[in-house]
Amino acid sequence: MEAKVILDISSVVWDENHFNANKSFYYTLKSEVFLFINAFDNCNNLKFVAREELLNEIITLFPYKICSDHSMYDFQRLVLHFLATKRNVSYSAITSTANSIPNICYSYFSPDLQTEIGYLITEIHNSSDNHIFCTFHTRWQNNTNLQTNNGAAKIHQTVIHEDTKPTIQDYYLTNVRNVFEHNPKHDRNKGVHYENGVKVNPLSCFDGTNTDILQNLLDNAIQIVKNYYAYDDVNQTFVCFKKHQDNKYHGYDEDLDKVPQKIREEFHK
Repeated sequence: MEAKVILDISSVVWDENHFNANKSFYYTLKSEVFLFINAFDNCNNLKFVAREELLNEIITLFPYKICSDHSMYDFQRLVLHFLATKRNVSYSAITSTANSIPNICYSYFSPDLQTEIGYLITEIHNSSDNHIFCTFHTRWQNNTNLQTNNGAAKIHQTVIHEDTKPTIQDYYLTNVRNVFEHNPKHDRNKGVHYENGVKVNPLSCFDGTNTDILQNLLDNAIQIVKNYYAYDDVNQTFVCFKKHQDNKYHGYDEDLDKVPQKIREEFHK
């Protein structure tokens, strides 16, 4: 079950009248959004759920007038860069009676944005994926998990970003991150050998103790179907990572002719 992030849209689409009356609130929110984006950038392979139409609405309604305040320039730059370079995944525009508790579709949102939020709520309610709702202390002070409801309730893990508290990165490292765990049959000192008539390749870049190199390769590997692929520059070989338990993956040098063409193209090999 893949983990994906849902962003509280009210963090980047603001009510201008409310801003003018509560500026300190929004300056705190700005800092909390910084925390989220910096943390998300360190969560390799974690995806952001937003179809292009939703992103376009967010960009259209982004508080540009508010950001004309010089102190908000960094906020504008970082958020728009995040939206433009996001690792997003899309979904279908399906209308249903699903709603959220608390309501994440605010009355000041445009009609088109409210429609898009409806599609998003339907997606996370119906999908079997693990959706993690990322929100902020200034917007979410009841400390409860987001729920969606369409006759039956569904609870979604909620991470509330604020200073000194756990972020999406902390949740990712503990619950979501793919973790390298060596399988001894791929010890590099065994070389290429056969077990029960099956060819077994070594893992050349693992010295038997230090997993840092392999964890870094896995963190940045590219997924094709169920496997992940990375390129070991030192030993000039592709490494294939296979899941063997929960989020645990072992790896081995993969023969070039068994590496998917898409992966070879990604690594220019």
